[in-house]
Amino acid sequence: MKQESQRSGFDVRMVRLQPWKVWLLAGVGGALALALAVAVAGLFLILVPLFLVGGLVARFLLRGSAAPMPRQPSGRPDVIEGRYEVVELREGDEHRRRR
Repeated sequence: MKQESQRSGFDVRMVRLQPWKVWLLAGVGGALALALAVAVAGLFLILVPLFLVGGLVARFLLRGSAAPMPRQPSGRPDVIEGRYEVVELREGDEHRRRR
């Protein structure tokens, strides 16, 4: 049996704990889980309002800088409307043409 347990590189042993030690380990684990949950909830309660306020401020500050595009209903929903500019190719720009 000893050869089989050491063949894989580690020794497998059965550990017997007294019941009070098991309860103590379970209590410490539960307390750590509860502390982590409280810390995450506290962070959540602080960060969510900050992000909401920051988003609202950004929305109101950035709204005035961009001119809104006029919305005109199109008869063809597969056409994307926008402003465009035609750029003519010069003589030396043949390599830029699509093939």
